Amino acid sequence: MIVARERVEPYGLPENHRRPRRRAAAAPGLLRRERLALTGMVLVFFCTCVIIAFYYTQVLITGYRLSSAKKELAQLRKESHDLYTKVQKLSSLENIERIAVHKLGMVKPQNDRVVVVQAVEPAGETAAAGVAAAAAEKDRAGEDRALAGERREQNWVINAFAKMVSRLEVSMHSG
Repeated sequence: MIVARERVEPYGLPENHRRPRRRAAAAPGLLRRERLALTGMVLVFFCTCVIIAFYYTQVLITGYRLSSAKKELAQLRKESHDLYTKVQKLSSLENIERIAVHKLGMVKPQNDRVVVVQAVEPAGETAAAGVAAAAAEKDRAGEDRALAGERREQNWVINAFAKMVSRLEVSMHSG
């Protein structure tokens, strides 16, 4: 029979054959100045990364604002185009005629009811009568101008339309 003996040696090496631990040569530690320089470089690297991240977010925010402004500009252009189309529709002659007839109660003239009136002067009129007639004509012209001025002041629809057309002409010439 074979008897196995008890082993005391770890891993099968005898105690006297163990490798002695070698102490590494004492590595000199970093000097205080070197540690301070290394810490400073790490700090500068960290600050640089923070600054780069900050500017990157600023670029992203600016891009977002630019995108929003472009969307708003497109919407305003569409709205402007719609308003211009609406102005064109409202200032059309058919629309003005419809408003005048239906809302303001004006009557459209018929071509067969047009009467042309001419003033006839007697042939044997004296010079004094001619001067009196001229004076009377001036008075009538003054009254006609006053009536025309009153009509212009009274008819606010026509004044508003004239202003709108003049603004439209100015906007078409300027842009």
